[in-house]
Amino acid sequence: MTWREFARRLFIAFLLCVCTPLSVLAVSLEELDPGREWRLKELHLEGNAVFSQGELRGVLLTTARPSYLVWKEFPLFDPVTFATDLQRLEHFYETRGYYQRAVTHTLDVDEPNALVTINIVVEEHTPVTVTEVTVTTSGDAPSGPPVELPLQLPLRAGDIFTETAYQEGEQILRDAWLKNGHAHVKARRKAVVDLANDHVKVEYTVEPGPPTVFGSTRVEGTTAVDPQLVLRELSYEAGERFSLQKIADSEQKVRDLSLFRVVHVAPEPGDDKPLVVPMVVHVEETPRRAVKLGLKYSTRDEFGAQVEWRDWNWCGDGRQLSLLLQLASVNRRLGVSFLQPHFLSPQTRALLNLRQEQSDEETFLLNATRFQSRLEHRFSPTLSGFLGYRAEFAKLNHIAPATMRALGEIIREGVVSGPSLGITWNTTEDPFNPQDGTVLSVLADQAGGIWGGDFHFYKITAEAKKYRSIGWQTIFATRLKIGWVEAFGNQTHIPLFERFYAGGERSVRGYGRRRLGPLSDANDPLGGLSLLEGSIELRRPLWRQLGGALFLDFGQVSRKTRDFVLDDLQFASGVGVWYPTAVGPLRLDIGFPFQAPRGDQAWQLHFSIGQFF
Repeated sequence: MTWREFARRLFIAFLLCVCTPLSVLAVSLEELDPGREWRLKELHLEGNAVFSQGELRGVLLTTARPSYLVWKEFPLFDPVTFATDLQRLEHFYETRGYYQRAVTHTLDVDEPNALVTINIVVEEHTPVTVTEVTVTTSGDAPSGPPVELPLQLPLRAGDIFTETAYQEGEQILRDAWLKNGHAHVKARRKAVVDLANDHVKVEYTVEPGPPTVFGSTRVEGTTAVDPQLVLRELSYEAGERFSLQKIADSEQKVRDLSLFRVVHVAPEPGDDKPLVVPMVVHVEETPRRAVKLGLKYSTRDEFGAQVEWRDWNWCGDGRQLSLLLQLASVNRRLGVSFLQPHFLSPQTRALLNLRQEQSDEETFLLNATRFQSRLEHRFSPTLSGFLGYRAEFAKLNHIAPATMRALGEIIREGVVSGPSLGITWNTTEDPFNPQDGTVLSVLADQAGGIWGGDFHFYKITAEAKKYRSIGWQTIFATRLKIGWVEAFGNQTHIPLFERFYAGGERSVRGYGRRRLGPLSDANDPLGGLSLLEGSIELRRPLWRQLGGALFLDFGQVSRKTRDFVLDDLQFASGVGVWYPTAVGPLRLDIGFPFQAPRGDQAWQLHFSIGQFF
């Protein structure tokens, strides 16, 4: 577009905005001349009270030009699309229980300029409400359903009838019997609407069919991968009672092998309904080896880059081998890791990791060679744990003089040797963006004693997280973390890098990284021997896929072990926004400390991938 054309359109738009046409006619869509090309000037919606303008306009394909883009030409008006839009609005209200709604329209037509202004008027009236929900079984069904009803159904007596909840109820009933051994269950739904009284009766009928068991399973789609690797991940065996949950667990375990882009476990297709249900696992393989390159920025590590090579089936048997090079402003790492699945038992895997690391902190420079080994065991779908051993050689350089004055004698180099133990109970459904459930975890480390080494201490960290939907698409999320480290002997046996630090993107967000807690006379973080942290957060969608959060964080770091003084808690509040991606939500938080540390700014900005907790 030339500057002359731009100026001409801007001038015309100005005239159209300030001058009222003398020949504006109010017509219906049927009266509009179909032989002319019309453009849409404005679109008005009124009469809606239950649903917002944004919700209703989101239903329409017909959209007007934003008022602030005055230099742009008005969009073309398509009468066919608009007629369909009116039907969409009708359907929108009907599926939400507003059966007696009315959607009318008029078109203000500017004949000389071929412009149309749409006026849509909505009369919502009273929605139909559910008076009764019944569930009956037919055929050779058991006397009652295997779930508590109707508490688990989306529709209950007194609710506004919605099509989505109505359909979800049918699926919930079907899944309830699928989870309890009925592979051939059928479910039907029926709604009897009384428009005279704005009432509706909902009826569900379930035909469970006979109880069934799993039969044999075959694998299709493998070429380079041994099918036995897939079969051994299945959570069920032939002869066990059919279970939808075991099918879902099996799919997840096969996906966790990272050898397949598609995994689908289902009964063999066919018209017959056998009591012994044969199964098929359909997979599509991914390349066995992969190289990943990445650039990143976070307020924790600042700018960084990494390259990783991984073999997902090294020497067969599902073994994984990876090489990682990571460079960042704070942390640098070069490492190799090995994973052996099905070690000693199908629920146990062994991990070995060897890496060279460098951490450039404000108060010290750490160079460490670290070897870690551990056995991870899955006790149940929600309970897992590990037992490990670590041996590290660490060397501290450039320790800040103020840190040495505050802490006294510091061991500059030595060996850390000892066991680790951890256990986690997790009932959440999404590791990246949990909506419901609980996570409880405990981690214990010990060094020295019979394990040798130059440091002698133990360290315990426990954390609890809770997620709950409270309505209006809002998730109430809370967390509480507590930890302490204690020396066997004097405190010099606790490495400087094993002390607790707080503040930053994975801690109390109103504070800079490691800025909450004791500070030296040079205003540098000293860390502590006990930690208390927590968060309260409300999360909900804001616009399309964009979500937002309000949070209150608190924390305390003490130089004494097991010293949790609530009067010393530091607080920060703030807001966050996040956008979902394939690797987890991309999140931006801004936090405001109630009392900023000396010399710090009054707010902190934090970037991260994944929800804060």
